[in-house]
Amino acid sequence: MKINIYKTILIIGLAAALMFTPAGQGLAADKGSNSELPAASDGNAVIKGRDEVIYAVLASDGSVNDLYAVNHFSLEKAGCITDYGKYTKVTNLTDTGRLTYTDGAVTFNANTENFHYQGDMAEKVLPWIFDIKYYLNGAETGPQELAGSSGKLEIKITSKRNEAVDPLFYENYMLQISITLDTDKSSDIHAPDAVLANAGKNKVAAYTVLPGRDADISLSAMVRDFSMAGMEITAMPFSMNVEPPDTDEMLDDFTQLSDAISRLNDGVEDLTDGIARLKTGAGSLKKGSAGIKSGLSRLDANSGQLLQASSQIGGALTQIVSSLNNASGDISEGMDLSELALLPGVLSQLADGLRQTAGGLTEFKGGFTAAHGALAGAIQEIPDTQISEEQVMLLYANTDASQYALLNQLLASYTAGLTVKGTYNFVKDAFDAVEPAIDEVSASITAISAALDEISEKANDALSDMDMTRQLAQLTAGLSQLEKNYGTFHKGLKDYMAGVSGLSGGYEEFHSGLAS
Repeated sequence: MKINIYKTILIIGLAAALMFTPAGQGLAADKGSNSELPAASDGNAVIKGRDEVIYAVLASDGSVNDLYAVNHFSLEKAGCITDYGKYTKVTNLTDTGRLTYTDGAVTFNANTENFHYQGDMAEKVLPWIFDIKYYLNGAETGPQELAGSSGKLEIKITSKRNEAVDPLFYENYMLQISITLDTDKSSDIHAPDAVLANAGKNKVAAYTVLPGRDADISLSAMVRDFSMAGMEITAMPFSMNVEPPDTDEMLDDFTQLSDAISRLNDGVEDLTDGIARLKTGAGSLKKGSAGIKSGLSRLDANSGQLLQASSQIGGALTQIVSSLNNASGDISEGMDLSELALLPGVLSQLADGLRQTAGGLTEFKGGFTAAHGALAGAIQEIPDTQISEEQVMLLYANTDASQYALLNQLLASYTAGLTVKGTYNFVKDAFDAVEPAIDEVSASITAISAALDEISEKANDALSDMDMTRQLAQLTAGLSQLEKNYGTFHKGLKDYMAGVSGLSGGYEEFHSGLAS
């Protein structure tokens, strides 16, 4: 069976100005008629326009076999024309008139409005180099062996710039490559990146290669008793006529998006500033919390000694009051005055012990106040701004996926900061109650120590007074009242220290969460 695959035709359309523009060329449109024209007065034709089309006949592998130019003249007046080109042969395509070709000049008389002649080019080079390969069932096969064959056909075409030719055409001309297959002999046609069109019973695969680009295209099909028409490759200046879409609505959407991104950016700046303040205050927060935890722990650890000392003071007062009550009947018979003389000193020592206790509480209050102030200040640095779920979703939508881990960390820190502030606000009343309680206990202890000093002074005066009975009765009454009130004080001190112990234990857990 005859096969005509070996002929591949390349049609390259060139603008006249790129090759040669004769002097006196006009700009009028071609009327398209073949009527005879009046002769020019000087014997030379008046030319309205000129264009040239280069045709190349390629071998089946893409190499150039023949190259020729078809020149067209649009005339306003008939007459003699001289054209130029490097040809091996010239042919009149319009009439039987004679063409003269000498030293690159073609001379002829044109008597019709449109005149064509062909010049076979001496130099057979193109701005592109083409390479065409054929495969049958996966094996590279020569085109001559494909005639009448059956199986899976693959055609691969590549093109690249010919470095030996001016790059003007390669950089500005678009290629259209068309492969035509007979659907009676071809099926299951696959042509990636091609536009497939039906032309009668034929299927045409059209590929487009943009200026300045190399081509690497392929086509596959199942064939039987194979034959095909020649391929066509057309090159033309690149231009597009595309009606611009209505962009008003699109611009409105972009404006809304821009505004949303702007608001999101402001929110992110606020978030960043808040996290920076959170980071700055975190050290002070942790340090202040550690100071409170340490002070509560020391106070809780010393509570046993404080309660024991208070119990000893209460016991001593009870014992003194009991001894004085026993001695109230007969001073001279029932009482050792040498031991009674020790009473003012004992009371003074009790007062000093209570003053030391009050001093310790005052010292603790100072440390607690400083730590609590640092804690409260750091907490207040945490911003109250709430970021909505919609803002978070928009933030993720406008953030590169590679930054999601950092964004997650920022949002986690932001959430943790709000949680810490909320927790602090919940227990703030308990912190605020510590300082007044310390002041109250310290004032009570100071009052008791002052009372002991006063009783010690009166006891000393009583022992030096001659009216021992009257003075001793007053001393006994005062100590009895003190002993009775001291029991109430000791119970309150015990309850207070129990509260300190509970606060210390609970604060351990709070500080651990705060540090995390």
